[in-house]
Amino acid sequence: MSQERVGSTLGGYELFNGGELDEALAGFSGDIEWVVLDVFPDRGPYRGREGVRRFWDTWHETFEDFRAEVLEIHDLDDHVVVITRVHGTGRDSGAEVNTAPFPIVWTWRGDEIVRMEMFISEESAREAIGKDWR
Repeated sequence: MSQERVGSTLGGYELFNGGELDEALAGFSGDIEWVVLDVFPDRGPYRGREGVRRFWDTWHETFEDFRAEVLEIHDLDDHVVVITRVHGTGRDSGAEVNTAPFPIVWTWRGDEIVRMEMFISEESAREAIGKDWR
């Protein structure tokens, strides 16, 4: 089951980066909790597919060519950890944005994603889920 989760998680990134946002939402539970970093202007959390879509729409309105790059992926049964970096160009400023790598923990229940949480460091992600992928 967990290799399927890794494949589905990677497929979601491909759909998101390809602008197929509605399709990317398909694997999410109807009550998904979307938890972003504290440094974001609107920290949420966002709930449900509609909340996630609202979050995505905000970022796509703010940045041109916004995309998430998968650097590493780790299969931990009910969790899939993705080390990610995001890129984009500010629509108003034209400034390039390239973040430092950060972990995202995708939590699965059955065949649906029920939670996505961004972390500032790998250490904080490992502490939160109680598992080490190194």
